[in-house]
Amino acid sequence: MHVSAAFVEALPRPAAEKVARLRMLIAEGSLATDAPLPIARVAESLDTDADTALEILMELGRDGYLERVDEATVRVCTEQEFRGSDVLEVRGMLEPAAVRCAAVHVRPADLITLRQQEQRVAETVSDRDFTAFRRAEDALVSSLLSLHPNAEIARLVADLRVRTPYDGLRDALECGVLAPTLQPHTRLLDLVEARDADAVEALIRRTLVALRFAGAPVMDAPYLHGVPVGPDGQPDGEFLDAAYD
Repeated sequence: MHVSAAFVEALPRPAAEKVARLRMLIAEGSLATDAPLPIARVAESLDTDADTALEILMELGRDGYLERVDEATVRVCTEQEFRGSDVLEVRGMLEPAAVRCAAVHVRPADLITLRQQEQRVAETVSDRDFTAFRRAEDALVSSLLSLHPNAEIARLVADLRVRTPYDGLRDALECGVLAPTLQPHTRLLDLVEARDADAVEALIRRTLVALRFAGAPVMDAPYLHGVPVGPDGQPDGEFLDAAYD
């Protein structure tokens, strides 16, 4: 038997705010990686019941970084098992070192412009405007990277940023639950001004590690590596072509 589109449209989806909150907890590292995570604990963290918590986990499961351990527990895959999109992996090899190098060349006059751009990013977060946030954050990083002595490296990193999937960030920002780790602008320029290049590089690296949890779905296999059904035994809308008994 196959799932019909009409049937899928009738299936309720978890509240976006709850899904975003769980995604941010995982991105922030608040939930242990590579260790059994009781669904009951997820429910407690989200102030909801176990069935709803499972639905939320299933919604995130299609991103590929959750594994179903048994009926009562799940596991967040390690960075070695799940690195996110290929574009993000390349960014991880280039961007931290590139931003570090650019930061070394920032002059006091440059900081005036960068601080104005930082303020604009903060305003978009307060406004919960995802499109403006992406534009403002990219403008800030591009301005900083323009001080890199190798213009080609700067252009490559800027291009990779544009190509990175950020789908999971939208609900988090629009619901007002965006994780601090995914807001490097709040600390970046303070570290640049302090001439702490090591800390600048580490900040960008932590952000990219967290960002792998905020990309587009990367797997078509059943979510949580298990049968694609909800707690009521009904099939999930992500698997329109999947047969079930």
